[in-house]
Amino acid sequence: MLGLLLLATTACGRVTTRNDRQWVVPGEPAIRDLVQVGAFTDPLLREASGSVPSESEPGVFWSQNDSGNDAVLFAYDSAGTPRGRVVVTGAKNTDWEAIAPGPCPAGRCLYIGDIGDNLAVRRAVSVLRVAEPSTTTARTARPQRLRVEYAGGARDVEAMWVAPDSSIWFATKRPAKDAAGRARPSRLFRVSSPDWSGRRTARAEVVDSLPIVPVGSISRDWVTDAALSPARPDGRRRLAVLTYGSVYIFDADPHTGRPGAQLARCAVPLTETQTEGISWLPDGRVLLVTEGRGGRLYAGYCP
Repeated sequence: MLGLLLLATTACGRVTTRNDRQWVVPGEPAIRDLVQVGAFTDPLLREASGSVPSESEPGVFWSQNDSGNDAVLFAYDSAGTPRGRVVVTGAKNTDWEAIAPGPCPAGRCLYIGDIGDNLAVRRAVSVLRVAEPSTTTARTARPQRLRVEYAGGARDVEAMWVAPDSSIWFATKRPAKDAAGRARPSRLFRVSSPDWSGRRTARAEVVDSLPIVPVGSISRDWVTDAALSPARPDGRRRLAVLTYGSVYIFDADPHTGRPGAQLARCAVPLTETQTEGISWLPDGRVLLVTEGRGGRLYAGYCP
């Protein structure tokens, strides 16, 4: 039966739901125990388009604004309270739509995806990487830059993750059709062996697709972010893929980051339609970040 998915009252306010029928999938469970845990109070963090937990400072997260903003990383806690701003030296923010943690010679780096391309017209996009800063850092060192071209031409992409083997994954966002005119699932591209020397352009090859089919009439299944979990006690990892209306959880190869079996799909029953960031919390919940000045942060379990 179509209808409201969830209604919960929290210490931070009421979590309300969409009752637009287009956003409701029959039988789809909502994220469990969903609560608003905070809201951004830094006035300059107004278009948060990702979320990464700090490895060196527990309880701290990193985000970035997207297109046309300054080349700055924002630190905050899970309540959205500012913990610092860090300028990325010598960088330009064309459209920073993704941020992900990953390995690098410095140990652990933040990978910044300057990959936004709503109209799919950019011949090449870029991924920057910098050693993860601390909240007291004013500026990073000059980042390394990887120029990326997708096989088959430009793509609209906002979701990116980096695997332990250093491969970089991208999932397409918006509707696309195959040769027969049918809606195409979100496609997965991978740069398997990035060359960070800057001497050549990396080619992102099509390697798979996700069981997520964006359609033009409603943006519920448009893919906006992804996050690879830390290794679990069994050695496996989980990949969380965020759309405007759902969270998908996949089993993931612990080394290559390649998604495998779909383990869960949970509705994101929020009034905000710009849910742009997802990351994992230590207790197994996912943290959701919404875009906009004073954007809210929510946490819950899927499944």
